[in-house]
Amino acid sequence: MPEARERQWKNIGDRIKEARIKLGLTQAQLGRQVGVSSQTVWAWEAGRVKPRHEHLEELAFSCQVSTAWILGRDVLEAELLREASVSFHDALEGLPLEDIETIQNFINFVRQERRRRTEAGE
Repeated sequence: MPEARERQWKNIGDRIKEARIKLGLTQAQLGRQVGVSSQTVWAWEAGRVKPRHEHLEELAFSCQVSTAWILGRDVLEAELLREASVSFHDALEGLPLEDIETIQNFINFVRQERRRRTEAGE
């Protein structure tokens, strides 16, 4: 197993364990709630295996967290946003105000389109 994937699974396991302990659940109790054995919960927490999608949803519900939190996507998204912000700032530096206004108008357009599609259920 590649080292990066092994580390990612271990981080997922650490988050599952953190959420379980915070709720005062044993591995067996969480396993019953999710529909798996305590050995499976142990394997998830140890980073040996990654929960399947249907178990991930049950884990999130049982542990009162989001699937994004379990997967560590909240951290990843924050890092990507930070990197994009720095890159965006660097790209804007030195541009004429007219170009910056055009870019701002485009961003507003994208937001409106996203909102429209969301409301339309697309």
